[in-house]
Amino acid sequence: MNTTALKKTKIIRDLSRIPDNKLDSVRKYIDSILIESKQHTRKNQSLKGIWSNAGFEKITDLEGEIKEVRKQLSDAILRRQL
Repeated sequence: MNTTALKKTKIIRDLSRIPDNKLDSVRKYIDSILIESKQHTRKNQSLKGIWSNAGFEKITDLEGEIKEVRKQLSDAILRRQL
């Protein structure tokens, strides 16, 4: 496990030990850090067009090709099990 994951795990574990009346203070502190680092809100990113110009538009019968590849994959899996 990397050091960032270990730090997060320790923080989460320690959060369970904080008294209920102090949780609002912790929330405000975390919010202030997030605002300071400007990572509080993430921008949504679109994946539209990610496969454009990848060569799929050159395939005339895409559905048929997908069926053939699925059949080949299925056959390969079945051969491994025998």
